[in-house]
Amino acid sequence: MADSESPVVLAGMTKKFGTTVAVDALDWAPKRGQVTALVGLNGAGKSTTMRVMTGLIRPTEGSVTMRVGDGERPLSAMIEGPALYPGLSVRRNLEIQRVLTGAPASELKEVARLMEIDDVLGKRVKTLSQGYRQRVAIGAALLASPAVMLLDEPTNALDPQAIQHLRRLIRRTADRNVAMVVSTHQLRELEGTADALTLIHEGRVHYDGPFDAFVGKPSLRVRALDAASTGSLATLLEEQGLATERIGDELKVIPDGHADLLSSQIFEIAAGAGIKLVELAHVTPTLEEAFQAAISGVRP
Repeated sequence: MADSESPVVLAGMTKKFGTTVAVDALDWAPKRGQVTALVGLNGAGKSTTMRVMTGLIRPTEGSVTMRVGDGERPLSAMIEGPALYPGLSVRRNLEIQRVLTGAPASELKEVARLMEIDDVLGKRVKTLSQGYRQRVAIGAALLASPAVMLLDEPTNALDPQAIQHLRRLIRRTADRNVAMVVSTHQLRELEGTADALTLIHEGRVHYDGPFDAFVGKPSLRVRALDAASTGSLATLLEEQGLATERIGDELKVIPDGHADLLSSQIFEIAAGAGIKLVELAHVTPTLEEAFQAAISGVRP
């Protein structure tokens, strides 16, 4: 029986190209039924990690272990764009892939329905838009029930409508108990779709956890009339058991409950001490801020 959580496990995986370390001792195990966003700057090691997982290149050190069930294909991937025969019809492309993977004939119709490409089965791939080509390629990769699917920058060259459609198809694919891994350097492309996020920077994992938790909790930004007053306010807040962080001439306070109640508490403490506030604002970190903070080693 396959592992119920992670059908693929990378342990201490390192890949070197000469003296250059592309991936450094990576421990990683994306889970079934989840969309995992694999993010990082260009050259961070995302594509190298995917190529090692597919067997296109071998790791210098460490291992990649597949744990799948009987009759289940270990892994499928779409790397560097759809690998299709442009002069053949969509149906013929899917049929070729079906025969190569040993999938039953019934799966072709099922995949076409899932990817919403029933209406273009008779058309040649070269006549399709890029968005439709992506759908066909993902459909072909889904044949024979892979446990893991890897998509490398699948939204490149897509318009906003096609990206939105692709997000929905990615979610559907993961819901078939597939460990769906989507590599991207555009952080917002998978917001609202991804369950987990793995951030690779300079070949190492800097974050691996829930997508929503990556951004971090909202905070309050507090600034008094002058720096001395801000410092005095920080002391008063800490005496009340509130966690504060001094950033320049401002205070950052993390709510341990309802932010509006904390705002009222801060205002009352400041007023009681005769400290005039010039700013008391709610701040929600952005994905971009969280990313920059993560790769610099400082959370927002």
